[in-house]
Amino acid sequence: MLFELGHVPMPDGYGDDILPLDDCKAHLSLDAEDDEFDQLVAALRDAAIELVERHCGTKLGPVTGLTWQAEGLPTRSIDHVRLSIRPVTQITAISWRNSAGDEVAGDPEAFRVKVDGRVLPLVGSEWPTGVAGEVTITFDAGYAEGEAPPALLSAVRLMLGHLFLNREAVVSGAASGEVPLGVTALCRPFRMPVI
Repeated sequence: MLFELGHVPMPDGYGDDILPLDDCKAHLSLDAEDDEFDQLVAALRDAAIELVERHCGTKLGPVTGLTWQAEGLPTRSIDHVRLSIRPVTQITAISWRNSAGDEVAGDPEAFRVKVDGRVLPLVGSEWPTGVAGEVTITFDAGYAEGEAPPALLSAVRLMLGHLFLNREAVVSGAASGEVPLGVTALCRPFRMPVI
């Protein structure tokens, strides 16, 4: 089933809630009182967070209003929809177009959602019938504040350090190699399986 996960910009303060600026500066061995690099460090931290989140298909902090869109739903009750972001905390809305072209609002409580992003009808019930297209599932996802896995936070720190030390597009006079290998290794256990 082809689907599209709608882009939601990083909410204000999201990066600082996950990895405060003072922690970033300490990791980079920058003086806490010196604010010369604060905007740069915050921007690079947010970029590192986004990279780790996209690499793992996860949200390190709570995010609301994510959308998943497709042209249909499964027909068998044992089949699932995968929302492609983990951990999913709740479905807040579901809608689709029927064969007459009317928008139908489904009951989000009629579905169960697994932490890994799988959505299924409640036990003993079926997927809605008469779905002609334009399915949209709105959901919330992300680890509760302070509960992001330490390995992923370490990956963010490693990537932040790499981005801070390599702020230019081209590095001259240095040995080449994959510096963010540690990021890949730290993220590997959290990657969403490819189905």
